[in-house]
Amino acid sequence: MDREMININANLVKEAEFSEFEKDGESVQVANFALVKKYGNGKEYTNCSVYGEKVEIVKEFEKGDLIHVLGYFKEKKEIRSTRIL
Repeated sequence: MDREMININANLVKEAEFSEFEKDGESVQVANFALVKKYGNGKEYTNCSVYGEKVEIVKEFEKGDLIHVLGYFKEKKEIRSTRIL
């Protein structure tokens, strides 16, 4: 699967959602959040997920914050999701 680099500046749509899951007997922290970028009369939404240590950074985000995202995305069923490196 080819991975495409994404590098955008966009605003946080709402507060991030936090959860965790088990992998190989260890708990992994997860933060999910959505960004919106305006293009003329349109908008582009990007769903983002971060794992592990980077979750701590997301805890400081507030609705409306301008966020810079650098990472890779993959498309699933016409929904664009971004994972931050």
